[in-house]
Amino acid sequence: MTREMLSLFALVSPMDRHTVWDSWLRFCFSQEERHGFAFTHLGCETASLHPDGIRTRSRYLKKLEAAVRQGEDIWNMEFYLLPKEFHQAVFDFRVYMGLSLREQRCHCEITVESGFPGDFRYQEVLRSIREFLHIEKVEVNLLPHDQTFNYNVNRILFSTPGSQDRDYGLIRRLYQEP
Repeated sequence: MTREMLSLFALVSPMDRHTVWDSWLRFCFSQEERHGFAFTHLGCETASLHPDGIRTRSRYLKKLEAAVRQGEDIWNMEFYLLPKEFHQAVFDFRVYMGLSLREQRCHCEITVESGFPGDFRYQEVLRSIREFLHIEKVEVNLLPHDQTFNYNVNRILFSTPGSQDRDYGLIRRLYQEP
């Protein structure tokens, strides 16, 4: 049986570049608390921190928090909940929350395994991220786990005339604006 992922993907811009990363950290930590889990891994790219891949939370979180406190330039920040024996983070995560604020096509993705956490409410998540991000476009979809990345990147982030015709296995569209 195919794993299904509930994926919120939004094209965004920060309301305040000076406070957005602190707000993102607080938002991600509040999701941990609300749903009773702890992210196991994180990834980021800053002026001083540019790891090749992801790092364990225990080894990297303090460095990331210091970069935020110091107002360092940060381009993206990702949090993962991964099982102990994962093979590829992009396919094995149970929860993923990422924010990318590069020069072009800034985006936020929050993807959770369907049914985990049981009470994930995307409407509340949208309300929370709207406190620090302007949302230009957003979709919330139920997708096969192996097509989530392809759908979000090709159909939403870098939409081109031909990409809208390709079938990425969309199971159900739950919400869309505009």
